[in-house]
Amino acid sequence: MKSKILLAAGVVMLVGWSMPQIALAQDDDDDGPGIRTVHVISFELPPLGSRGPFFRFMRDRVEPNIQLNPHVINSRVMTHIYGSNASEIVLVREYASWEDMGAGCGQPCRDYFEANPAPEEGDDGYDDFVEGRDLFNKYFSNHRDEIYNAFMPVAKIEGEIVGTVGRPDDDGDDD
Repeated sequence: MKSKILLAAGVVMLVGWSMPQIALAQDDDDDGPGIRTVHVISFELPPLGSRGPFFRFMRDRVEPNIQLNPHVINSRVMTHIYGSNASEIVLVREYASWEDMGAGCGQPCRDYFEANPAPEEGDDGYDDFVEGRDLFNKYFSNHRDEIYNAFMPVAKIEGEIVGTVGRPDDDGDDD
């Protein structure tokens, strides 16, 4: 009996998950906006004290891998400003496909890091680099990953509607 309930619950979840994708895919043509892959990373960082070195390290050593990556369509680093968890940091990266999410940055990142190497012991800025690196490793090591499909036919980005509002009118007929 218990296994039948679990199987039924699994089928309901699968159908519930797939229905929005099927419905939107039917309205989407090859030239339409399609579906994108969104990677959401979240972790906790205390709101006071260590944020400066942490974010300087992210700006200089972590985010260039995202900003320069030709496969990343959109990226955001968000800090919490209202609600129950003032420590939460959320990173959002948008890709055209699942495959793009796994693709490396390539030459743009190699060029950046060749021109901007990490300071070595004895260099100016080495202590700040180590502090930021250690804080990043400490807090990011407990991050959580979530991967989503973004349905672009109903998206609005930077004030622009990507797809259509409401049901698309395929034949110009209002029936």
